[in-house]
Amino acid sequence: MLKRLTYFRLLIVIFGSLYGSQTIYAQRAGTTNERNEEASRINERYKQGKWEEGKKLAEEFLRKNPKDSDMRMLVGKYHLHHQQYEQARYELVKCLMYAPASVDAKHMLVAVETETQRYSSAICYINELLEVNPYWKGLWRKKIDLYRKMGNQVEADRLLKRIVQIYPEDGDLNKDQSYILDQRLADVKKSGKIDETIQMSKKLIDDQPRQAETYLSLINHYIKAGDYNNALVYTERALNQFDGNQNFVQKKIAILDHQQRYSEILSLLDVEMKNGRASNLRSQYNYFLLEAARNAKNNDPLNLYGKIFTGSPGNREAFDYVFSELLAKEQYEEALTTLIKHKRSVGGNKDLDMKELTIYKKMNAHGKVAVLTREYMVKYPTDSDLKQSYVTIMLQQAKANMLDGRVSVAISDWKEIIQHGDPETSKIAQHGLYHAYVTEQNYPNAIMLLDEMLSNNPKDADLTLKKADLYHKQGRYKDALGLYEQVIGWALPKDRERLIGGYGDLIGPWIKKFKENYDLDIARNLAERWLSIDEKNHDALLYLINLSYQLKDYEAMLRYAQQGVEQHGSDLTFTIKLAEAMNHKVDKLDDSWNLLHRQAQLNPYHEPLINTFVNTTEVYAGRLLKTKDHQLALLAIDTALYYKDENKTLRYMKGLAYEGLKQYDSAYHYQQFYEPSLLELKDFKSHLSYLGQKSLQNYVGISHLRARFGDDYVISSISTVEYTRLARSGASYTGRINYAGRADGKGIQGQVEWSNPWTDQLSTRIDLALSNQFFAKLALNAAAMYTWKPTWEGEVGLGYRRFFTHQNLMNLNIGVTKEMDDFRLSAKLSNFFLDSEGERFYLYSVVAKAQYLMNNPRNYILALGSVGNAPDIDLLNNQLYNSFHVFNAMVGAGIGRSITKNVGASVIGTWYNFQTDRSVIATSYRNLYNLYVQLHVSF
Repeated sequence: MLKRLTYFRLLIVIFGSLYGSQTIYAQRAGTTNERNEEASRINERYKQGKWEEGKKLAEEFLRKNPKDSDMRMLVGKYHLHHQQYEQARYELVKCLMYAPASVDAKHMLVAVETETQRYSSAICYINELLEVNPYWKGLWRKKIDLYRKMGNQVEADRLLKRIVQIYPEDGDLNKDQSYILDQRLADVKKSGKIDETIQMSKKLIDDQPRQAETYLSLINHYIKAGDYNNALVYTERALNQFDGNQNFVQKKIAILDHQQRYSEILSLLDVEMKNGRASNLRSQYNYFLLEAARNAKNNDPLNLYGKIFTGSPGNREAFDYVFSELLAKEQYEEALTTLIKHKRSVGGNKDLDMKELTIYKKMNAHGKVAVLTREYMVKYPTDSDLKQSYVTIMLQQAKANMLDGRVSVAISDWKEIIQHGDPETSKIAQHGLYHAYVTEQNYPNAIMLLDEMLSNNPKDADLTLKKADLYHKQGRYKDALGLYEQVIGWALPKDRERLIGGYGDLIGPWIKKFKENYDLDIARNLAERWLSIDEKNHDALLYLINLSYQLKDYEAMLRYAQQGVEQHGSDLTFTIKLAEAMNHKVDKLDDSWNLLHRQAQLNPYHEPLINTFVNTTEVYAGRLLKTKDHQLALLAIDTALYYKDENKTLRYMKGLAYEGLKQYDSAYHYQQFYEPSLLELKDFKSHLSYLGQKSLQNYVGISHLRARFGDDYVISSISTVEYTRLARSGASYTGRINYAGRADGKGIQGQVEWSNPWTDQLSTRIDLALSNQFFAKLALNAAAMYTWKPTWEGEVGLGYRRFFTHQNLMNLNIGVTKEMDDFRLSAKLSNFFLDSEGERFYLYSVVAKAQYLMNNPRNYILALGSVGNAPDIDLLNNQLYNSFHVFNAMVGAGIGRSITKNVGASVIGTWYNFQTDRSVIATSYRNLYNLYVQLHVSF
């Protein structure tokens, strides 16, 4: 630490000196004397020895400007050079009045005051200069010199010491200080005052620790004063400073010799000889070795008692001392020999036997100790200490045998300890025997031993837990758990938590084992047993949730998941499990999805949570799609895709939602993400083709109806061309032209149609048609379709037709459609109100249709039929026949097929049977056969 402080101080001094030098340079360089050209000319005259000429120039300048400090300083410089000190002082003081910071003026004033012996004033000017540059070594030396001239040696010495500390490497300063201290010491020595000499020498050593002569002087004065301890202390310090210096080595030897510390002398000489610092130390070493031996011999009682024992082995006092000393010095063989000699002389007794036993113990002769202990325990049966010693030996032997793996031998040792030991030792031995049985996996004997130990304390929790552990190792988990539950029942509240933790460590592996072996009922019973002990246990709840799922007990799964959330609300695992349980209840799917959505918003990077949320969304969205809630399904799917946008299943389901919303271009895009199996591939491609076709905005249809009565070979035909434009909003606009050519002419009907989906559930359709003949003269229809249940659709329609026969027909249609998987079933009741030549009639027709969809709505098989007292509405539109108030029936079948992405076709055949005349005598019927072919192209 001291070295670091000195180093730090030295850095401060160096940086201070540099900073100070820069400051002085700046002041000097910045004076008018340097800047002023006139002052430079005067200084140049002074340098050339033209002092009078220079002074004259300065005085002329002062007559013009009396307050010019530089000119005052130059005049003062002239007087100083000519030793005219009073005049010099006057001019230089005037200079400081006008320029107080003038460094040159202050330096000249220091010289003036020193020459005129005004030392205090000179010191004042030096102090002012030191304020500018506190580490100017020359100024400090000048200041010290002035103090000495004033006779103030104390202050001079103090300043010298200080400057030496600042500049420790300056040889001149060190010489100055050494000279002063040497003078002081010489004066004190001459006075003959030893104490003052010692103090002065100590001070000199502190200031100059590398002066060997000072150390020698101080050591000698301490010896003169009889203070050998301090003499030795400073000898040690000197050897520390001057390692190997033989003068100090001999001084130390002399001091130690005086104190008869021969062992230290020998150690010192041994070190010096090993280091080879002197070649004449061997004889000195031999001399002090002999002196040490003589001194030890003359003062060693063992030597004296040994002589007595040799002459009289039966001497008790001599034996006791020699034996004790040999034992203390760990000379056990010699101690044993001494004991045997003494026993031969006085005979054996218990005390000597115990001493022999002690020697063997110290020699770590365990075998001999064990033999003697057994022998002496028989010899002295009433000696409790000996008995305890024997038991202790057996304890150590049993432990050693256990460590060495000799378990069977250790078992015999533990049993012998139980037989001879006191209650406390026997208890230790019982525990040791228990561990030995467990090590050998001799669980039955271990349990018998525990039962014996428990007989004295039936509620010993530690022993009971050990017994439970043995049952556990034997696979008797029911007995193990029963004992553990007993201990928990006995336990104090402070111990209960620890015991419950151990119970979990015991039961957990059994639950896992039964679960892995698919003994699920046993595993669940154990988990419920665990939860009854520790109602908040995290693992027990998770086991019960998972086992309930495997057992398809979704009610229990939901109950335990709810309990887990209540107990461990911050653990998302239970939130996930709760959602999975709710997914098995259709009425809770919505709650499950919302629960997971809230958690996903809070924990967007929790991968298990996001995976569960995505899986739940698949189930939830699938249900919504099934119930035709396409908009909500799309919202749920988009929410899940925000967290996992690469999920192909969700993207496919998004396509299904768009298909339900009739946004076929989006449906086509997203359903492409589906990866069908080989069996599904053909149907999947066909459905994509349908979506691609539906996503196109332009539709052209060409159809041809070929009709023939059964009793006539004349064929009636109707051809149709139509164009439909689909808007982005889902609305469609259609223009249609129907053409009929017959024997008595041709008929053309023009028709326009507009349909629009207002919501997911409600859509409408309106059409208007005009013709010249063979069709209804005027036809106007409006219909509304509403989906009120996922698979049910209702239709209500109104229509008006005016025929060329001056008949008017109004109709009210009520229809219903039901979808069941790939089947579409529909029925429609058409109510007609006929106005014919002023008479009004009510007519009806019931039509039923069954359609089987294959892959997409463009691929189907169709069957249909109708019955009523009027033809069905399609036949009335084509006006192939009008048979009212009589029986009308129809059956038909058809097929539709999507040929390519843009082209599709359909064929439908129908058979109409209707009554043409009704009289009392006879009733006649006719048959009409129709074949309807359609080709449609989308682009």
